[in-house]
Amino acid sequence: MRTKINPNTAGNALIWVVLVITIMSLVAAELLRVVSSKYQNALHTSTWQESLVAAESGIDLAVMELRKTLYPAGDVRNDPWAASRGWDPNGFALNHGLTTIPNAGLAGTPMTVDVTVDAPPEIMDPENNWQYYRIRATGTMPITGPARAADNKQDTRLRKLSLRADRFTGNFLASQAVDSARVSRRIEAIVKPVSAFDQAIMAVGALDLNNSNIVIDSYDSRDPLKSRNGLYDVTRRTERGNIATDGAVLNAGGAYVYGDVATNAGVATNIQNITGIERTDFYQDPIPVGTPDWPSINPTPSVITNESSIAAGSVQGSPASRYVLSAISLNGNSRQALTISGNPDGSTSYVDIYVTGDISISGNGQIIIEPGVQARIYVAGNVSIAGNGVANQSARPTAVTFYGINPPDPTTSRTFNLGGNTVLSAAVYAPAYDVQINNSGNGGEIFGSFIGKTVRMVGTTHLHYDEALGAGGVINSYAIVSWFEDNR
Repeated sequence: MRTKINPNTAGNALIWVVLVITIMSLVAAELLRVVSSKYQNALHTSTWQESLVAAESGIDLAVMELRKTLYPAGDVRNDPWAASRGWDPNGFALNHGLTTIPNAGLAGTPMTVDVTVDAPPEIMDPENNWQYYRIRATGTMPITGPARAADNKQDTRLRKLSLRADRFTGNFLASQAVDSARVSRRIEAIVKPVSAFDQAIMAVGALDLNNSNIVIDSYDSRDPLKSRNGLYDVTRRTERGNIATDGAVLNAGGAYVYGDVATNAGVATNIQNITGIERTDFYQDPIPVGTPDWPSINPTPSVITNESSIAAGSVQGSPASRYVLSAISLNGNSRQALTISGNPDGSTSYVDIYVTGDISISGNGQIIIEPGVQARIYVAGNVSIAGNGVANQSARPTAVTFYGINPPDPTTSRTFNLGGNTVLSAAVYAPAYDVQINNSGNGGEIFGSFIGKTVRMVGTTHLHYDEALGAGGVINSYAIVSWFEDNR
């Protein structure tokens, strides 16, 4: 039997079907809008964060390029951005320009960074005339998808997205280097030079203190509360006698170290007498010491073997204050001394000495550095100093610095030995040398700082680090001292 369908009922059903489809379509459309908006918001958030990573990468790149300028001329690493763009001789400006940085996030969307470095004279350290640098980095990430705001426009305003125009210039994006929607964030950082003498001892490789009679502490010759008349006083000592190695093993040997110990992801052993903390995040790549290239020097004897005298000059780095010697050999029971004389009134004078061979001092031999003299001694050979072989009459380790020149062949071994109950007030920077302190004595009193390929202390030796050394000597790197994001 055929059932007759009521036209009114069929029409109502059709209406309901259309209505349901319409409602479902509206719900689907709204759901799609909400999901798309949330996705867009998440995408904006991600690119906003990634652009900050790009800007921070620009700061890191600038610090790395600045450090390249510290390497000696001719070193393959002395090739910063300046090689192609040039440092401004007046303001030391360094402009890296736009560079693409590989990116693992956001499906490999490339970052771009624009970095400039300059040296405003107002951020120069008056204590040592070290120039601080200002780094400005802009990190940019393109926004994929439509150039429109997400569901909450306040998020767009907060993040200052460039959806239609560049927010820094107000120009339309079509006239900019990036002609699509993007996120840009700018960072400004100030970096300061860091001295290689920032530690009491720093070794590239092995650092070994093998005697519990060893004491390493610190004082500050600039501070009357941390020294007495600028000299070490055990009652005023400080606890910045830090020791560190780029290697994985540091043997403190039960020595009394008033400071921290640090390795490069390694282990410090026998640290029961350490007052500071143990760190495993240390790394400091020492700048190599190049051979001095002086166009003009004072005429001097080739080899110093007996009583001799050379005069310091009033201007640091002037030809009148530079000397080249083949060797210094002052050994024996009779008095043999090389006297470096300063101004009669004791005012500051300067001397640079380059020894192309060895330095050997023992017995009654001495290098005497008169008060007021600032001496820098470069040596290409081995060094052996016993007893009071270097008499720094100012008693300030900041007055005398030894620089061990890196040999042309990196496999060549060089040594810097202090033995025979050494008394020394000086800083030693010899990153290619094996440094041995008090190698053959049972007592020694040393004021200063040591940087070597390896460093070994034995016997009964006291090393007092002068914190003032951290404001002088060779600049080894740069450290960030201030950082802020420019939200304009």
